Amino acid sequence: MAVVEVVVMGGNYMGAWEEGPNCWRWKSSTKETTPIPLHRNGSYDDMAQSVIERGELESEPKNIVISYLMNGRGKIHPTFINNDRHVSLYMLDVSADGSRPLLRINVVSMSTTVPLPQPTIDEHISFEDKSLDAHPMDSKDDSMELEDSIFS
Repeated sequence: MAVVEVVVMGGNYMGAWEEGPNCWRWKSSTKETTPIPLHRNGSYDDMAQSVIERGELESEPKNIVISYLMNGRGKIHPTFINNDRHVSLYMLDVSADGSRPLLRINVVSMSTTVPLPQPTIDEHISFEDKSLDAHPMDSKDDSMELEDSIFS
């Protein structure tokens, strides 16, 4: 059995990304940071479960949004982790330069049912349109008659 390295990351809970005029900013009402143990070769489900357990969140994995800041080409971009591939890329970013980007955790409340708008149709409204049955050749010609003053 292989020994798995555990990476301890920090998580900033209960915030949201907001787009500013020039960049994205993390707006958080709390500045709480909690260490989160992560396995280097773990899956997204493992990461989400670790975040929920460590942050003592009463939430389902589908209701959390995990992101972090990534520095690329001189700009800082929020990067979202939502599958196994993104977890692997995050771990590569951690090991590439030895830095430990802070995970941003946002819990969203998702409604299980979204009511679809129901069209209201009044049965008393007539949908008759006389122009639908009209033939183009039957329409009245409203063009102006031009008189040629030379031949009159």
